[in-house]
Amino acid sequence: MTQKSNIKVVIAAQVGIFFFGVVFFVLGTILNALGLTAAQSSTLASSLPLGVLIGSLVFGPIIDRYGYKILLVGAAAMGVVGLEILAFTNSFGAMVAAILLIGTCGGMLNGSTSALISDSSEGKARTSNLFVLGLVYCIGAIVITLIMTICYEKVDYHKILMIMGFLMAAAMLYFIAIKFPEAKCKQGISFKSVINMIKEPTLLIFSFALAFQSALEALAATWTSKYLEDIGYVGKMALVASIFIPVGLAISRASLIVISKKASSKTIVLTSMAIAVAGIICLFTANGAAMTIIGTTLIGMGLAATFPATFGILGEKYSEMSGTAFSFALTIALIGNTLINKLVGTLGTGSLLYVMLGSILLLVVLFLIGCSTIRPEKAIKK
Repeated sequence: MTQKSNIKVVIAAQVGIFFFGVVFFVLGTILNALGLTAAQSSTLASSLPLGVLIGSLVFGPIIDRYGYKILLVGAAAMGVVGLEILAFTNSFGAMVAAILLIGTCGGMLNGSTSALISDSSEGKARTSNLFVLGLVYCIGAIVITLIMTICYEKVDYHKILMIMGFLMAAAMLYFIAIKFPEAKCKQGISFKSVINMIKEPTLLIFSFALAFQSALEALAATWTSKYLEDIGYVGKMALVASIFIPVGLAISRASLIVISKKASSKTIVLTSMAIAVAGIICLFTANGAAMTIIGTTLIGMGLAATFPATFGILGEKYSEMSGTAFSFALTIALIGNTLINKLVGTLGTGSLLYVMLGSILLLVVLFLIGCSTIRPEKAIKK
């Protein structure tokens, strides 16, 4: 591709991940306003990662076989329909359908944009560029959370969702207009090669590590504001504290764009998990707004590294079928996400911080085992 075409493709990836940030955090910002029972809230919260799971399952083979355009256009169309349904319905069944569509859109956008950036990068630049992509995701999450917080009790959230749908339709038109890289497997994907790839310990172990990372991000995005309300915060204050999760993500990923060029992925992930634990402890022991905000900010900072760092490793190792490798890893990740989300919904928000701490412990163990399966020169060459 020419440099001008490549810039357009990079912009498309950034636009796509921006909207993933919007759709992934939108449920957490409106969940309390929907007036649902605890069981209905749990069902709706579980529907989001289930939709992301579906999107994650299908995006890889599609982009490897047919290219990026059809996938990105289809994902954007699903997002538009989902947002507009959510904007105009009061039916719980329609809400579930809308969240499933929005989640599927998000899964497709998340995976395909990461694969697109990975395919366009080499060496240590791959991980660094993935952190840039992750930063744009944070901006999308911050934008939707800020809008919902500022407009709390002033503007009907239905109107905001409707406008977001219109903006996503504009993004879809941009995807239609530009040229994307050609498919890497136009002749088709060998079933045997896929089976051989997913049997490799490296891919399996990192995929299970991402299951806990994905769950942590979903728990922070969806359940934190409800947890804060349950322990006594009023609705708006709970949203204000929650917004510092994507703020923390953004701060950390902006820093890691530079740090990732010098430090190993292992060091970055272990340090990040330590920061997340500190944030959880702050949130659990907080007796005021300041400590709560510090806690949510640290949690966001701690959750910033694992996905970009792991995708950097997998993108280098499985460059010939990066879409399918990412799709498999994200599918495993979202299965864990869905199950752990359902667990918190069943146990109640009082279990949130304990489930997060347990997830961090298992993530660290799996990530270290995954790193041990890679030859030393591969482990440091990002």
